[in-house]
Amino acid sequence: MSSPATQKSQAQLAATSPAVTRIAPLAYLRPSLPARTLLHAGPPFADPRDLPTPVFNSVAAACRHEGWAETPNAVSDALADGTVFLAAAQDHDVVTPLAFVVGPSMYSLEVSDLAAPGRSKISPLNDGPLPYALRLGAGHDEGVAIVQRLTDGLGAEMAAHLRAPVPLLPILASAIAAGDDLHGRVDAAQMSVRGLFDDGLSPQAEGYLEQANQFVLNIIMAGSAVMIAAGAGVPESQMVVAVGGNGREMGWKLAGNERTWITAHATAPVGGRMPGHEGIDPLPAIGDSAVIDAVGFGAACLRFAPALAQTLAAHIPADFFTEEAHAPFIGQHPELPESVHVGLDLTRSRRVLGIMLGMVGPKGEGLIGRGVAPWPV
Repeated sequence: MSSPATQKSQAQLAATSPAVTRIAPLAYLRPSLPARTLLHAGPPFADPRDLPTPVFNSVAAACRHEGWAETPNAVSDALADGTVFLAAAQDHDVVTPLAFVVGPSMYSLEVSDLAAPGRSKISPLNDGPLPYALRLGAGHDEGVAIVQRLTDGLGAEMAAHLRAPVPLLPILASAIAAGDDLHGRVDAAQMSVRGLFDDGLSPQAEGYLEQANQFVLNIIMAGSAVMIAAGAGVPESQMVVAVGGNGREMGWKLAGNERTWITAHATAPVGGRMPGHEGIDPLPAIGDSAVIDAVGFGAACLRFAPALAQTLAAHIPADFFTEEAHAPFIGQHPELPESVHVGLDLTRSRRVLGIMLGMVGPKGEGLIGRGVAPWPV
């Protein structure tokens, strides 16, 4: 049983009304962002000169995109002398997937809580299809080009044609009913993406939305971040209100002390490998998409996603496919299926608790598989 304070945080989570409200460059959505700052997933790094290779590759890609540094050596120098700063995205109300590093000019989406004006979270627009997407940590030239196309016109076009506000809870509930876990599988939720926009999109924008077949995932991330953050500000509450991995450490914040990161060594996702990558051990957990699982989606919802569950059945304990997966979560949500409990309380049983994640190659190999990262002990 969760404490009364923790239950109060969960009630605040359940009262949120997340909706997509804006698309714009990050600097416009967050004008308080310090100059020449790039945002990465998970808790802050102890030393910005010492980064996992996929994160450094994404920092270098972001520096090229922003026009701050063109070569790896110039990027290393900029990090060392402080002319480019790194910060944890969630410390600025931003969530970013896997190894993607967000710069101020990059087009991003905002999800706001219609029940609490002023509460919002941001995620960069999804950076396109495999295999070149920058979120995979390879820093490929074509990945930079994809983000540049968003900055040069596609982002502004999507902003102009957004049907805001677009409530998210009906989309999430219907997607779970149709076989999504809302993290590893988002096929049903993705079907709603075209409806976010009016009929004025150009063929180029239409084509981008079709190719970026996980476009909705960044929306789900920002919506999930809004939901869990609503539980903050309750003294002594143990509900998780922020969480992410940086490729070395997993970090989380609790509702009773939402300004402080708690960290532990990140665990690597456990699951199958893509062809050609069978012998590669993945980077430890990376990405702010862990906020999805902190709501109660993702790994806790595998029993609703049989197609995804089938691919993981040989790799993770069978209890992940039962209601036991929601044992760490506090209570029901009025707009979600009855057995989907929301609000992560780490004082509850953690026997079955993990985070659905893509596996990133540690040396910049890109996506090598998909699995579940056990919550660190």
